[in-house]
Amino acid sequence: SRRRCFNAGSFRKNSITPPHPLLVLRGGCYPHETRKGFFLLSRKKESVKINLTKIIFGKVEEMPSPKKISIWVISFLLCLFFGNSVRISWGMTAEEEKKLGKKILLEIEKNVEWVRDLTLQAYINRIGHSLVAQVSPNPFEFKFYLINGTDPNAYAIPGGHIFLTTGLLVLTENEQEVAGVLSHEISHVMARHVAQMIERGKRLNIATMAALIAGVLLGGGKASEAVATTAMATAEALALKYTREMEVEADHTGLQYMVKAGYDPNGLITFMNKIYKLSLTSGPKIPTYLSTHPAIGDRISLMENLLQTGPKPAGPFKTSGTYRKIQAKAFVEEREPHVTINHFQSMVDTSPQNVDAYYGLGLAYRKAGRLDKSIEAFQQGHLLASKDRDVLRELGIAAFLSGKTDQAIQNLEAVHSISRNGDDRSEDLSALYYLGRSYQEKGDFTRALPLFLKVKREHPGWIDVHHNLGSVYGRIGQKGLSHFYFAKYFKLKGENKSALLHFRTSLDWLERGSPEREEVQREIKELGGVK
Repeated sequence: SRRRCFNAGSFRKNSITPPHPLLVLRGGCYPHETRKGFFLLSRKKESVKINLTKIIFGKVEEMPSPKKISIWVISFLLCLFFGNSVRISWGMTAEEEKKLGKKILLEIEKNVEWVRDLTLQAYINRIGHSLVAQVSPNPFEFKFYLINGTDPNAYAIPGGHIFLTTGLLVLTENEQEVAGVLSHEISHVMARHVAQMIERGKRLNIATMAALIAGVLLGGGKASEAVATTAMATAEALALKYTREMEVEADHTGLQYMVKAGYDPNGLITFMNKIYKLSLTSGPKIPTYLSTHPAIGDRISLMENLLQTGPKPAGPFKTSGTYRKIQAKAFVEEREPHVTINHFQSMVDTSPQNVDAYYGLGLAYRKAGRLDKSIEAFQQGHLLASKDRDVLRELGIAAFLSGKTDQAIQNLEAVHSISRNGDDRSEDLSALYYLGRSYQEKGDFTRALPLFLKVKREHPGWIDVHHNLGSVYGRIGQKGLSHFYFAKYFKLKGENKSALLHFRTSLDWLERGSPEREEVQREIKELGGVK
């Protein structure tokens, strides 16, 4: 078939991150030229129709008439869009899934590196929970996790735990595509597909299954080495692969969630197309996303036809003006500092008025520990866009880390003011947290405390804020709450012995009948402190 070649950079118009490495062919399409390229294979309309018919009816002997195809597609649409989106699994109950999910999560933590950036986590949470709000009934408390890994991937485990890699954020083009991936994974959980796969792989113990999932997400490294310890485990990895039927169901339920939440359903299709192109240009090493999410070409064709023949979703759709900065953060998280410094410095040299380039450069220098250069880059970005709260926030954080507490407070208070008075009223949790730390550093605990409490309310899984709360409550003489939050901190870190010690000590100080005391008693029982 005839191939068309494009410059790899043109694949990501206006992107502040380079094209994904797998999208760039080593030899290029034009060996005599210096540029590299990738193949974009065009699929003709006729093959799309054949693929759609194959999915629904199996082997195709003769192409049906367009009228018959339209009738079949409409019938299929009615089944999908009016069918029950929450199926009952004949295996595990929802409560059993929750318990199993917690056990698998604890094991996964041993094999992966979490991204602890509060801005990135808040961003993923916002998209994820806006989609979950469209699910009814919902027996699960969904939680979203970001893993440091260059392979673009996503996966779900029982109980509503959903994982994304930084590589996926770098690959995606906009918020619509991220929403598409999350809606797809949410659909797998709600249809109990994950529980069914666990049932298929029930011969595996939890530790091995968690290592397998980590290997799937990372696509290599220590997690994959753990997976390969036995031939049986490698063979059983197939139990983590969704069936074609599961994928089709998750695609279409996911499209419904996206439309209801205000996202463009085409975002899921454009993301799938990126993965499809990766599979065509990556040689023998296919993207790990495809190892668990099969039949992507046929699924793209089916979704395209569903959107063409079904009701047209009305815009305007949700979007984020800060997506390039989110992408820059993910890129800096997953790559070595010298790589990201060179990349963003090149952008600054090429486009000296590009605020996002200075933003990325500041992040890269900060990760490298070069705080003076980081502050300098953020200040340049601030000069170009004085009301950009993302630049102001990172400038304030860099100032705090370099010991310039007063400058940090000035910048972070400005972010807080923009959040209260701007068009986007959402709180910047990272700015609030570091503003609290700045006041804590100056000994102004009455100002620090409400900031930490607000961060904890919005993101209760954020580990560090519990340590800050324990310290602040201790400094103002509230020993019961001090030990309570230190206990929560150690529990979130998985250090249950230290957590149990602080929970027990807090009982000496907490008032009888207080909600904290009742929670402590439940926690002690859960941790095995009371038989």
